[in-house]
Amino acid sequence: MDGKQVDQRRVYIVVVQAALELDEQSIVCKSVKVSRCSLSSHLAFVHHIFDGGARDRLFTRVHDLLRPIVARAETLGVTLVMENIEDIDPADRKDLCQSFGSSALQLSIDTGHAHYAHGSNGAPPVDYYVKSAGEMLAHVHLQDADGYADRHWQIGNGSILWPSVFKALADLPVQPRLILELADKSGIPASMAFLQSKGLGQ
Repeated sequence: MDGKQVDQRRVYIVVVQAALELDEQSIVCKSVKVSRCSLSSHLAFVHHIFDGGARDRLFTRVHDLLRPIVARAETLGVTLVMENIEDIDPADRKDLCQSFGSSALQLSIDTGHAHYAHGSNGAPPVDYYVKSAGEMLAHVHLQDADGYADRHWQIGNGSILWPSVFKALADLPVQPRLILELADKSGIPASMAFLQSKGLGQ
């Protein structure tokens, strides 16, 4: 998303706009009404740059890129959700999304990405990402991990503190869409069983 090369940004715009247009043109998407489109954030290195204007320039580039896409999403009634990748300060992503002033751009959290950022880069723990997102959290990818890589393990096989994550989710003023995003889809029943055994799901 934050490609500094003009060609990179053009490709990104074409791909995301094509995904949005599926809502109007594709028979499949007409029957399965698309309501969310996930965008990956690339805010990982803002805190490693000592140039005080780096954050503002990044926000400007993302605005230039996403402004027409957000406007199109508003027209289609689609919510774009910006997902964390290696972000170490969840407030940056929230600030960026809020700066558009559009309900068509909300937040997404990938629990494994947040746990990796926590374990390897000094970010806060996963539940803090949830708390920071607050009312803007519309979408969550649930996966377990060990804090060293983006594992996409079944829930319970990593070291994420799920009770604190689900407590933070329960305290939100909104109910985001929760999606199990596992490398091995056969782990979905075991993930659900784990959450049920802890009183976290049903």
